[in-house]
Amino acid sequence: MASQILNERSFAPAAVQQVTGGRQTTGTMTYGGVAIRALFFLVLTAISAGFGWRAAANQQPTSGMWFFLGYILLISLSLAAARNPRMAAVAGFVYALLMGFWMGSISHLYETYYDGIVGQALLASVATFLAALALYASRAVRVTRRFVQVVMVAMVGLLFTYLIGWIMSLFGADLLFWTEPNTVGIAISVGICLLAAANLLIDFAVIEAGVESRAPAVMAWYGAFGLLTTLVWLYLELLRLLALLRSA
Repeated sequence: MASQILNERSFAPAAVQQVTGGRQTTGTMTYGGVAIRALFFLVLTAISAGFGWRAAANQQPTSGMWFFLGYILLISLSLAAARNPRMAAVAGFVYALLMGFWMGSISHLYETYYDGIVGQALLASVATFLAALALYASRAVRVTRRFVQVVMVAMVGLLFTYLIGWIMSLFGADLLFWTEPNTVGIAISVGICLLAAANLLIDFAVIEAGVESRAPAVMAWYGAFGLLTTLVWLYLELLRLLALLRSA
């Protein structure tokens, strides 16, 4: 999802001017600055998730509509930040609070069905992030223009698949075959997790471009928000994959 925010135009002069309002700024974007801001967003998300976890304690274990509303929220805030990068810090703050609460609620419901699954999903998310970072830093995987195009096409296809499946379910047609704990459902879930990991590689590449182009320090909020959205998506998809594996 973060590729909606971070793309090859993120640090173009026009985008930077939109963020700074044409004003002279001091300081430039650094890796440390992005990391600190991303960590701030993640801590805020975790705190909000704690409240969501408690709020879900007395709710019935169901998540279909929660998932759909959560994805809509993620996409809406991502597009809002993409259209107005100057709002990245505020959008990230709101996103962390709302999505964190939603994640905590969903995580509690999953934990109700599968004991220990949340810890497994968190561990898998951290491991995937570190693996993606190592692959990118060592240049074992190169983020080329074609790589980005393929990922974006897959993202659009996935979005339409989710949307069509949900709309058809409103009319009684069950097309949500990727949610079934069978070979097809698990394979599709693995593919979606790999797609989320590919988005991490794109995030790293664009942040590197921002640092090398000496973008203003305020653009670090933009990069941090992009990382947050990808990590949230990755965690949720890994949570769903683990649930499918344990249901099979």
